[in-house]
Amino acid sequence: MAADASTIITDEMRSCIGSTTEPVALPEHISASDIRRYVEATGDANPLWTDESFAQAHGYRGRVVPPVMVLELYRRMAGWSESHLQNIPLPPEYTDSRNAGKEIEWVHPVYLGDTLTVQNRISDIVAKQGRTALGIYVTRESTFRNGAGDVVVRLYGTTVKLPGTKAAPKTR
Repeated sequence: MAADASTIITDEMRSCIGSTTEPVALPEHISASDIRRYVEATGDANPLWTDESFAQAHGYRGRVVPPVMVLELYRRMAGWSESHLQNIPLPPEYTDSRNAGKEIEWVHPVYLGDTLTVQNRISDIVAKQGRTALGIYVTRESTFRNGAGDVVVRLYGTTVKLPGTKAAPKTR
């Protein structure tokens, strides 16, 4: 008998809600070359990112890191951001992962030279019937802090776990 949305989420899975990782520092501080490469790649030459005097004249303590770039820097931690999800005791057939949405809260500016830390917390696990399968939706809150410990970004990301599809047999 196939599981349904009211029974697939077990007490053991629910116990993972609220679990957190230890804070982990991104591998390097944010450098001028990081910002330069971002500007070259996107064409977004906002003087807040490129001109110290301009940024200070507009109330910032120095050059500001483009907000979207902060999320790209998170990718430097390949695999770590999803490792927290591996601790959730999902049914064994739920092997297919998909992005089911993100919300970003920009709390404070991030500056050139900052070193950020990030900590993940599982904030919700629910089941929903989709078009093709019953999905288990796991929402994770990632909190980014600067070196002073101030929260600069909160990223709410939802991953849907779906039953894996069986590969078609190979034919010659």
